[in-house]
Amino acid sequence: MEKVLPYLQEALKISKTIDAKYHSISIQNEMARYYRAKGVWDNAMKQAIIAKKEADAFGTKQQKLIANSGLQIVYANSGDDKKSIELALENLTLTEKDPPSPARARTYFDIGNLYLKLRKLDQTEEYYTKGVLMCREVGFKPGEMVMKMSLSNLYKRQKRYEKALEFINEPLVYYIKTKQIVRIGSAYMQIAQIKSLQGKHEESVPIYLNALQNYEDSGASLHFKKHILQNLFIAYSILQDQEKATEFNTAYKKLKDSIDSNERKALTEKLKVAYETDKIAAQKDAAEAKTKLAEATSRQNKNYLIGAIIISILILMSALFLIGRLRTRKKMELITLEFQETQKRLEIEKQYKESELKALKSQMNPHFIFNSLNSIQDLILQQNTDSSYDYIVLFAQLVRNTLNYSSKNFIAIEKELEFLDVYLQLEKLRFEDDFTYTIQSINTEGLSVLSLIVQPFIENALLHGLLHKAGKKQLTIDFTFTDHLLCTIIDNGIGRKGAKKIQERQGNHHESFALNAIQQRLEILKDQYGTDVGYQIFDLYNDQLAIGTRVEIRMPYQKEY
Repeated sequence: MEKVLPYLQEALKISKTIDAKYHSISIQNEMARYYRAKGVWDNAMKQAIIAKKEADAFGTKQQKLIANSGLQIVYANSGDDKKSIELALENLTLTEKDPPSPARARTYFDIGNLYLKLRKLDQTEEYYTKGVLMCREVGFKPGEMVMKMSLSNLYKRQKRYEKALEFINEPLVYYIKTKQIVRIGSAYMQIAQIKSLQGKHEESVPIYLNALQNYEDSGASLHFKKHILQNLFIAYSILQDQEKATEFNTAYKKLKDSIDSNERKALTEKLKVAYETDKIAAQKDAAEAKTKLAEATSRQNKNYLIGAIIISILILMSALFLIGRLRTRKKMELITLEFQETQKRLEIEKQYKESELKALKSQMNPHFIFNSLNSIQDLILQQNTDSSYDYIVLFAQLVRNTLNYSSKNFIAIEKELEFLDVYLQLEKLRFEDDFTYTIQSINTEGLSVLSLIVQPFIENALLHGLLHKAGKKQLTIDFTFTDHLLCTIIDNGIGRKGAKKIQERQGNHHESFALNAIQQRLEILKDQYGTDVGYQIFDLYNDQLAIGTRVEIRMPYQKEY
């Protein structure tokens, strides 16, 4: 890839020297294609617009079609669907009366891409297939392979994984035979994504590594490498290979920082040019002002001397005043330091208990993290960009709030309710449509509650009560305040006896957050605040049939006003 641009630049220079307009258009189209392959989208946009203008002015129909198609891709990437659709329709008009040709096949492909962006997958498949058949009819093998790659990607999004693998194999063999390293990497990455979506994470890892090696060999866009490193981090996380997960996460963040740094560098260069321009103008203005100043200097020397004497006296007086203030401040700092040391000695025991409490509060179940990453990965690999972005934001918010709240004993009840809602939204991603929940509070305005005390009980309800229940799963969380604060959690799960039988049958004695750890935390809180706290668990029955569990947590509180 690094060898391409110098040749294109030299070719463009020659074409302009000899006024070879036809060749100039083809070179402009190739330069736009090069920047797209490198992922430098701002340059790709500029170059594609130049190619379009020159093609419209004096290009052949074939050159116009290529220029329109290239610019359409750039507009689609930037999110400008309107202009992208206009260019596709323009190409359709140009080719509708033509006999079968690579250009008409490309038009079908472009329209298929637009339907894919609009998530009209049936129409996408129809136009991709038309493009493949026409490429085959006219013997345009490169176009046929590109469109089959796109069909494979479409089937992957539709979860038709076997068909997706079927359509990717022929392009992979073709690209290996023709030594197209970048496209080999793309094919391997797509196969690895399909394997991941099938839950075959161990099989996906070596294929991702092959794709990564091909991108490194080709010098293609760093954005592709960044995407593969991220997928490898997720795959190793799901496989619970922490060492490898850390290795690829570190490489991902390093590459991401590098890309961001390059983008910042480009911006800095633009700012530098603007600065130098402003600097030259400022120097000119300064020279003119200096000339005028020199003419007035002789008349103002006497006034300057008097002013300098007055300023010196003022500076001396200010210095004496500041020295006095500094001495007073130093004394105050010494007194404050002594007070702080005394205060530290008095708080040693309290800090010790709070450190025990923070250690218990900082626990977060790794199974929940892996389940969340796995569900988010499925959305990413299905190219469900909006949902995957939303859930990544939710996951980041949950982790950030867990870290923030673990350092605090009490938080506003509104923040606790928001924290629980984010946690349950992520769990709903795993349970899907079978799971519903409600969170409500009564007469709790202006209260602060214990941070992160309720979530472990909700986790137990999900893991032991609802996970193994067939059909609709419901969870209700109520906060009520009278003369004390009570949190009630009710699930319609299989009950404690049913959960215990499943654990014994599976030989699994895991609890999402050990009850003895919860009990330790409550004991520390009771000792620290001298408050009656605790919890009770009730089994719910209907004619001796288990219909769920109710947990009541009696917890201390603080009033904000």
